[in-house]
Amino acid sequence: MQDKSAVSWIILVTDDYQLSKEFYSSKLGFAIEREVAAEEFCQFSLGNCFVAIYGRSFFQKLLPAGVLKQSGGAVYSFKDSTDIDADFIELKSNGVQFIKEPTTQPWGQRTAYFTDPDGHLWELQQWLTS
Repeated sequence: MQDKSAVSWIILVTDDYQLSKEFYSSKLGFAIEREVAAEEFCQFSLGNCFVAIYGRSFFQKLLPAGVLKQSGGAVYSFKDSTDIDADFIELKSNGVQFIKEPTTQPWGQRTAYFTDPDGHLWELQQWLTS
């Protein structure tokens, strides 16, 4: 059995496959490792895990009726940044739309938030040194 403390896949269900594929490959710069366009499936390797997008109409065929609902309250951490302000500017210039600009938090971290085309919430973060 694999290490129980490791997450190896994150699958994001999308309502607009082409728009999501463009977002993750062009705006975030994720390299496509595998694509099955006929199933609206695209896999990106991030080194420590895989992120995949999967078209809702295809993914819901894998589950019993009514199980797959709209996205929940998860937040995905995009990057543990060493320069959040520079990363923010770069991502914004790539067309990423942020819902919260970099803000220093009382626990010693700077965070910024953006969403993908389906509303999945992503966090860009940097731990500050004292």
